[in-house]
Formats: sequence, structure tokens, C-alpha cells
Amino acid sequence: MNEIYQIFIGSMVVAFSGALVPGPMLTLVISSVAKKGFWTSFFIVLGHSLLELIVVICFFLGILKFLDGPIITKIIGILGGVFLLYLGIDIIVSIFKKKFIIDFKSVLKDRTITGKSTAAVVLKGIIISLINPYWFIWWISIGAAFLLKSVKFSFLGVSSFYMGHISADFIWYLFIGFLVNTGRKFFNQKIYNGILFACSLFLFYLGVKFIIDAIF
Repeated sequence: MNEIYQIFIGSMVVAFSGALVPGPMLTLVISSVAKKGFWTSFFIVLGHSLLELIVVICFFLGILKFLDGPIITKIIGILGGVFLLYLGIDIIVSIFKKKFIIDFKSVLKDRTITGKSTAAVVLKGIIISLINPYWFIWWISIGAAFLLKSVKFSFLGVSSFYMGHISADFIWYLFIGFLVNTGRKFFNQKIYNGILFACSLFLFYLGVKFIIDAIF
């Protein structure tokens, strides 16, 4: 049982090391919480965790290795880069169209999400992972190596790895969502737009880098 506990903690620590690095998911959480409120951060991570559950199952069945190919990697890199550029443009356009206007005195009564919009946010959580080549690389390398140790303890070991991994994602991104949602009273609109603009520039950088890495 001690080994299972170590797998859980180790998986969580490794996942934190990846989640703490700014990337597409962080930008999506920040921009989505700005539009719809705190709970969008939960549903984004839910979509992300559902996708990773499929990955774990696929690895357990020996399917994940088929993603480790030069052609597939190039396709993922190019498509991912293009989508990241699109996200960056969408955020800048939203800023100029004032879609991210924050009423610092409101309690977000007009920012509830419906069942339909919830499904859309969950889907975004899935897509933001799929278009990130580094997500695939992480799972083919670090994730695969960690799972090789977990499968030695069968279903209990793999389950412990998965729960530890997604726990880190939920803790970190819900914390970010909380800061963005409740911290608005400490910001003014210019600072908030500046943060979003910086995120969009980071997406541009990642998008170009993904495409260049895939081509060359």
C-alpha cells in the first residue's frame, strides 16, 4: 500500500511541474473565467482530465505507442500551431471588441453558464490538450515512463497514478480561476487587458514555435 501512496504523490508532483509552466491551458482558463466566471475553470480541467483518462486506458491497452511517429508528430505540430495562433487572435479581437469588460462591483449574476455552454467549455478543455504537441510528447515520454511503473500494481497502481495526476491539474487551475475571479477588485481594466494581451502574445510564440519545430 505504501507503493500506491508513493505513486499518487509522485504523479501529483510531476503533474504540478508541468501545470505550473504557462501554456495554452492557462491562457484558456484566464480568458474563459473572465467571460463566464470561476466554474469554467473546473469544466475546462474536467474536459482535460476526461481526455487523459482515455490516454491512460489506451496506454493500458498498448495503443498509445502508435502516436509516436514522425508524420503524426508533424501533423499535430502544424495543426496545433495554427490553432494556437487562432486562439491568440481571438483573444486580441475580444479585447478590442470589449468582450472582457469586467464590472468590478458585480457579483457575476449575469455570468452563469448553461448546460449547453458547459458542454462547450468541457470540449474546449479537450481540444486545448489535443492541439498542444508538448502534451503528446509529455505522455509519450514522462507519462509513459511513469505508467510503466504503475502498471506493475495493476488497476490500483494505474488508478493511483491517474488520480494523483489530475488532482494537480484541478488544484492548480481552480486556484488560478479563483484568483482571476475574486482578484478582479484588485485590478483595473487596463491591467486586466494587459494580462490577456500578454497571454495572447505567448500563444503566438507557442503557435509559431510548434509550426517551425514540426516543419524543421
